[in-house]
Amino acid sequence: VIFGGDGLNKILEMFRVSEDMPVEAPQVTEALDKVQKAVEEKYRDIRREIFNFDEVLNGQRRAIYKKRRDILSYSPEESVGMMREYNGQTVESIVQAQTDSSTGEVDVAKVLEKIYQFFPPVAPLLKESDIASMDAESTTACAKAAVDEVFMSKTREMKNLGKTTNYITLVTMDNAWSDHLQAMENAKETVVLRQYQGRDPVQEYNDEAFRLFQGLEGNMRNNAVFS
Repeated sequence: VIFGGDGLNKILEMFRVSEDMPVEAPQVTEALDKVQKAVEEKYRDIRREIFNFDEVLNGQRRAIYKKRRDILSYSPEESVGMMREYNGQTVESIVQAQTDSSTGEVDVAKVLEKIYQFFPPVAPLLKESDIASMDAESTTACAKAAVDEVFMSKTREMKNLGKTTNYITLVTMDNAWSDHLQAMENAKETVVLRQYQGRDPVQEYNDEAFRLFQGLEGNMRNNAVFS
């Protein structure tokens, strides 16, 4: 045997086929048939996993493309409304991240640091003394009001803010989706290895894909607001 000789020799040894036995002998044929069936079954499983992986990603792709089509069709007023919603969600996320889950205490300094980072013009309107004694819900409401006041003032100054908002949102969405595709590809490689730990790679991929998609939506929103 010239090509793949070592591999074939191991197979023949595994099935106790002697070197002087003819290739057309029934024992050799049976051994090779078993190997062929094992290989075909393995690749059938791989193809099934790949199909399931692709279905998960296709579901996410449909959701993102629908959102993109919706944004393209938005009127300037709808675009402004979408950005106001993004602003509010960003404030909620900031306050939640800086609230102690056990005591409910809000780290006001950290909240203001993050809000000033995302919404610099809010600084003159929202001071530490304004929210120092508030709980998370009241802090969120106060910060939202300040952010919304500044944003609506901008919409009155910039008549084309709706179109600008549309453009920024689409660009940040496309960039975030591109990064997400790479993250999903990395996840695919990772979960395949987990089957050697006795885990179901398809279920692992589903869980990882859900987590990444949640992060994708957050990234798109934060990047649009920050821009």
